[in-house]
Amino acid sequence: MPKRTVTVLGLGAMGSAIAQRLRDTGHDTTVWNRTAAKTRPHAEAGSRAAPTVAAAVAASDIVFVVLLDHASVREHLEPVAADLKDRTVVNLTTTTPNQARDTAAWAAEQGLTYLDGAIMAVPSMIGEPHSRLLYSGDAGAYETARTVLETLGTAEFEGADAGLASLKDMALLSAMDLMFAGYVQAIAMMRTVGATAVDTAEEVHAWLAAMLPHGRGLAEIIDGGTYDTGGQSVDFDRIGLASLIAASREQGVRADLLEPHKKLLDELAATGHGADDWLRVIERLTIH
Repeated sequence: MPKRTVTVLGLGAMGSAIAQRLRDTGHDTTVWNRTAAKTRPHAEAGSRAAPTVAAAVAASDIVFVVLLDHASVREHLEPVAADLKDRTVVNLTTTTPNQARDTAAWAAEQGLTYLDGAIMAVPSMIGEPHSRLLYSGDAGAYETARTVLETLGTAEFEGADAGLASLKDMALLSAMDLMFAGYVQAIAMMRTVGATAVDTAEEVHAWLAAMLPHGRGLAEIIDGGTYDTGGQSVDFDRIGLASLIAASREQGVRADLLEPHKKLLDELAATGHGADDWLRVIERLTIH
């Protein structure tokens, strides 16, 4: 299959990793960066360094955008909107779901072929099978660029809503953030009696590995929507969390990471749901 011509706008750690992977897999690669000096190692390795965004866009039929944020995407793409026609734009800049939708709407107004993406990997993982990249928006754009996208890692198309890739990325990152916050809370508590962070992390890892398979069962209760399963109740969980908070404070450790959960459970109890399964807490997360 013939290789495609590709451009990478933005050569931070992720943009550089993407450019290197595209080059290493035989694609004709052009790079651009606001700080021109960052293009030098790529040019020495075989990419073309473009002096301007317009020149970079003109060089290729697929344009990867890996810039700092949503504002920088619009700042650099809007002046070259006419040049982007007849090209496939793949935006891999980290943005919120609504920012992704905003850029997709702008691209549609300009008549551009546009795909939004989210990278669930660190730069060193790019090109590996466990590097997971999510895409959403224009299905035609996904199919056009698919063979190139698959060189970066496992490619997954989430649907026509341009915000879906970002939404799933942010949701899964939220789960990761809260999980690792739990590691930090446990480490903070145990090191008050001399346990090393490494030792506690090993304990947490083993415990969570045993607990994670139960997550699917919890999800089924949420999908059922009745919260009357006879499982762990709101009131029972409130008592348990109060003990966790007290134990932290007794050891001189702040409980700021635990208290928001207790607050949500208290709100449920105050509205008459103390006997319900604690998973009803999900209903308190929706902003009305």
